Amino acid sequence: MKADLLQGFYLGDFLVEPLKGQVTGRLGSNHLPPKAVEVLLRLAQSPGELVTRNTLLNEAWGSGKGSSEALSHAVSEIRHALGDHADNPVFIQTLPRRGYRLAIAPELAKDFDGSVVLGTKDGGRPGDIGLLENLKQRGVIETALAYLIVGWLLIQVADIVFEQLHFPDWAGTFVTALVIAGFPIAIMLSWFLEFRDGRAVVHQLSVADARKRRFSRTYLSVLGAFVLASIGVYVYDQSIGLPEAKAPVSLATTNGFQLPPIVENSFAVLPFLNLDGSPETQIFADGLVDDVINQLSRVPGLRVASRGDSFSLAPNSASKTVRERLRVEMYIEGSVEMAADMLRVTVQMIDSESGFHILSRQFDRPREEFFSVRDEITNLTVANVRVALPPDIRASSLKVLEDPSLNAYVLYRHGIEDSRRPTTIDTIASALGWFDAALNVDPDYAAAHAGKCALYAKGYSEVDDASFITKAESSCATALALNPNLDMVHTALGDLYQSTGRHTEAEKAYEQALANDPSNVAALTGLGRTYQRLNRLDEAEASLRQAIDIHPGDAAAYNTLGIFLFQTGHFDEAATQYEFAVALEPGDMHWVSNLASAYMLQGDFESAAPTFQRAIDIEPTKLAYSNLGLMQYYLGDLDAAVESLSAAVDLQPNDHLARSNLGDALWIAGRKDEARATFRSAEERALGALQINPKDPMTLMDLAWIKTSLDQHVEARELIERAKKSMPDDPYVHYINGLMHNRLGETADAIDAFETAVELGYSKKLLVGDPNISNLKQDSRFESIVGLSE
Repeated sequence: MKADLLQGFYLGDFLVEPLKGQVTGRLGSNHLPPKAVEVLLRLAQSPGELVTRNTLLNEAWGSGKGSSEALSHAVSEIRHALGDHADNPVFIQTLPRRGYRLAIAPELAKDFDGSVVLGTKDGGRPGDIGLLENLKQRGVIETALAYLIVGWLLIQVADIVFEQLHFPDWAGTFVTALVIAGFPIAIMLSWFLEFRDGRAVVHQLSVADARKRRFSRTYLSVLGAFVLASIGVYVYDQSIGLPEAKAPVSLATTNGFQLPPIVENSFAVLPFLNLDGSPETQIFADGLVDDVINQLSRVPGLRVASRGDSFSLAPNSASKTVRERLRVEMYIEGSVEMAADMLRVTVQMIDSESGFHILSRQFDRPREEFFSVRDEITNLTVANVRVALPPDIRASSLKVLEDPSLNAYVLYRHGIEDSRRPTTIDTIASALGWFDAALNVDPDYAAAHAGKCALYAKGYSEVDDASFITKAESSCATALALNPNLDMVHTALGDLYQSTGRHTEAEKAYEQALANDPSNVAALTGLGRTYQRLNRLDEAEASLRQAIDIHPGDAAAYNTLGIFLFQTGHFDEAATQYEFAVALEPGDMHWVSNLASAYMLQGDFESAAPTFQRAIDIEPTKLAYSNLGLMQYYLGDLDAAVESLSAAVDLQPNDHLARSNLGDALWIAGRKDEARATFRSAEERALGALQINPKDPMTLMDLAWIKTSLDQHVEARELIERAKKSMPDDPYVHYINGLMHNRLGETADAIDAFETAVELGYSKKLLVGDPNISNLKQDSRFESIVGLSE
């Protein structure tokens, strides 16, 4: 064997010539020292087998001579010549402390014949004849093309015929999986189908014979691939299972939550596609969409998806996606393109279930006629909606929108886009800059004043800047003086009044907004929250449910109703609404966090824990960390609770409730001094909030507990009584009242308060797990209230 190897042999694409001490590959030749040659020859005599270090040392250097370092150096030289790597070896494998193994069997250089034998010196190695020529000679390219064509035809036939024959859904999946799995098998069969003496052979044939041979090989490869793939897919299906068809979109989403039903006469307007990509075209495209939505929302009986929900989808989204996300029967999509001074707009109305077009129109106008184009599209859309909908549905008269100069409109739209970004000091400043620029061009542009009003009202609640209140009132007053019929102004004014505790004024503002536009969902939800503050709970729930009816795909509307139900102690119903919101927008942290809170108050900790973590994975916000910390607090994991609640405080330092919750965790953990300091900082921030809204019952009850924790019991009692008077049916007020009595040792009064809280809907399981009242768990009356005696 060694004598044959001395004449030369191949390792893969490398020719080893021991007598010359040379290794030749595609990139040239490398010299191999004599000792390295001896080591390689010994390994080549036992391919695939372990050759010990002692054996290699004895045969290459002689008994008692050589060293481990010399052997390692020789192996390194071999690897260098072969382009091999110790970390990912192809040729020589190291077996630590034992020896080495040649992973590839050598091929003697003398073994070749007149055929083209892949794997010999003169017969043409893969590197010698080139990859493309190699693939051609083996018929791999022909096989790949033939397989792709046949596979594609099979899938198309299955897609059409199986449904006609009412085959089960898995049949089409089986065919598709078979075609995918068979492709690599066909390639491998084509490559290795013909062997001679253990290696693939491509004969030197005539052109005609070669074509016949390739056709035969292609036919057998494709057929064999389908047979083998069908067996493999069948075994996989029986052992693991092929993917199953998803549940119908009308019932559930991929995250497992039930979607709300699609209601009759529901509609959406998708964002228009910007064909030329310019920022100016985008401004006009978004403006068109907003105006069409505003007009369609005034058609009696037509339920129109909100602008925010529509813009959660990309332009020209698939009809199935639109139906699943927005829960509508029909929708409009379109495109806008500008060239020089010309504007081209194309719109289509589409049935979401079938994907078929109901109408399609194209408009070409000069840029200066943008507003007339907008009105023409709006009127045409509304007219065709009336035609497409049942005959008893008719649009109300269209309201005339104020048309500023085109330059002012463009600046205003920039402000609108910035105002829709996440609310921060920077985004507020940027949006205000655009609105002011629009007003510099047109000082009487009411919509720009309304934009400032809405931004200040929203900004106050987000960044806690009291100066925003005065600025909002000024902007709202100016906007109303210019155009009292703009419902967005009344809505913004209602938001402002509500955030400052002026609930009667807020109610009037929202009602005025709804008088201008009965389908104003923002006004309906604001009115619902106002009714709740006024303790008119039936009216509050009715208003919030009406908002959902108008916008069936509005996740925020479901979330708002869920919050109302949550705060009134209906945790099961709240969880259902939150699940609708999460089903529609599974990536929204707020919806997921609220759902986790509902699970927690139901006592379903197993569902709450992963849902809280999911909210943090989406976005690590104050709310998510605060809720996770509370659950850890109830579960007794106090170190984790302190860590999570501290993260919540770091993310929103001005939130008094986050600091109060952290104080509770520190107190129960025995870190009393830290707890008192935390409660004092919470007190300072709660007092600041009450200066803005002295009637807010939530802040009143929070501050009552904070002062109790600071031993300021007289002030605490006054605060909780004010909160009880404002919201007598709120379970949290009575829960906090019970905590306060218990802290003072007034056990009977504490149990009375907890009993009222439970009657109003407070979770018994949370009450049992509350560390602040662990002293009551042995009380027979408390056991009866929470069900421990059952």
